[in-house]
Parts: sequence; C-alpha cells; structure tokens
Amino acid sequence: MSDAVARPVDWGRALRVQLRVLGALILREMSTRFGRENLGYLWLFAEPLMLGTAIGALHHVTGHGLPGGLHVLMFWVTGYVPFYMFRSVINRAPTTVVANQSLLYHRRITILDIMLARNLLEGGAVMGTLVIFLAAFGMALDLWPKEPALVVFGMAAMLAMAHGAALILAAGAIYTDLIDRVIHLVTYVTMPFTGAFFMVFWLPTEMQHQALRIPTVQCFEMIRRGLFGTAVPTTFDVPYIITWIIGLNLAGLLMMNVARRKLVV
Repeated sequence: MSDAVARPVDWGRALRVQLRVLGALILREMSTRFGRENLGYLWLFAEPLMLGTAIGALHHVTGHGLPGGLHVLMFWVTGYVPFYMFRSVINRAPTTVVANQSLLYHRRITILDIMLARNLLEGGAVMGTLVIFLAAFGMALDLWPKEPALVVFGMAAMLAMAHGAALILAAGAIYTDLIDRVIHLVTYVTMPFTGAFFMVFWLPTEMQHQALRIPTVQCFEMIRRGLFGTAVPTTFDVPYIITWIIGLNLAGLLMMNVARRKLVV
C-alpha cells in the first residue's frame, strides 16, 4: 500500500504563478512592440488624431454637423480609438501563436497566456490613449464623459469580444496561412458596419434592428452613452453583449485546444 498522500491543489499559489507568467509575457511584448521603435507607441495617438482631425475639418469646411449636436472631432476620434483596438487585436491574432511558438517549451506558459498578454497590452495601451484624448477634450473644450464607468465597461467588452475572436483566428491560422492574408482586408471592409462611425438613432427604423444584431455596434452605443450621456439616444443590451463575449471565448478555447495538437513543440 502506498504511503503517498495526494496533496490538495494550492489554487492561490497556482494563480500567483500564472500572474507572474502573464506579467513577464506582457513585459516581453512591451519590449518587442514599443521598446525598439518609439514611433510604434506614438502611432497609437497619431492615427486616430489624424483621422479625427481630417474628418472634423471636412465637416467644418462643408458646414455639416452631426445629429444631436455632437462635437465632430470628439465623435470621430472616440469612435476610431476603440475600433483601432479591436482591429489591432484581430489583425495580430493569426501570427501570435506561430511567432511565439518557442515559448511553449516552458512548462508554465500556455497559448492562452501568450494571447492574453498580447491582447491585455493592446487594450491597456489603447485605453491609456483614450484617457489622454478625453482629458484633452475636457480641458480644451469642457467636454467631459458623462458616465465614465460605461466608457470603461464598453472598452472592456470590446476587448473581451476581440480576444475571443482572436482565439478563433489564431487557432485557424495554425492550419492555414490564408487567414493571415485576408484578415486585414476583412477588418477594413467591415469597418463601416462596426458602429465606429455612426450611431443607431441616425438610421431608419427598419435598419436599427439589423444594426443592433452586430455586437460591436452595441459596444459603441455603450461607450457613447458614457461619453455623451442622455444628450443623444443610445441603445444597447448588456446581456446580449455578454452572451457574445462568452460564446466567442468558449468557441476560441475549444478550437485552440484542438489546434494545439497540430503544433510541434
């Protein structure tokens, strides 16, 4: 009879170890993305600012305002920043596993750790960018977010949704390079439908119901409710958004578990 006694799993210690692993991966990703090329971080600010300024100037010159009297520059910049985050997470997903495959030799590191580290860094960097923009709009134009918690929750929901989609794409990319070739085009083609550059109440009634089927549209509606409050009508359904987040992430985890067997480590 064996004297060995099964020891209970120390979940607290296991969590601390995984958090240290995640922290180390985030630091590694920061060095890779921002440490070697300072322009990489500055571009987080430059791209949405240039787009917002260009479109804002066009509306100013033509005399076109936005429904509800929304500030043109603030609307376009705060619309593009969350989309920038969503697009970056999606576009980087197909190369994430292949580019970091050597890390899987370490027993403590999993594919989920690698994906989480990259996507949390992306989300944190873009959220920091949005905070700076909002502070600038507040100080320069006295346009402060009406419900900041909704802005944060909307950004977090957008990131969680993008993370689930990224898991699916990364799993598919293990089988074929085609995903990496077409995903950039797909994100640009679908950009007008994400809700980044329109609000639901602008649309005809029959189109509003169709638009609200797109989960990113509801995330943008939530963010704009946080930014503009009740100054303009917004429509979003939190349970619907959470259902999409859970569904995408569960599908991504299942697909990654299957695709993991194809990797040679």
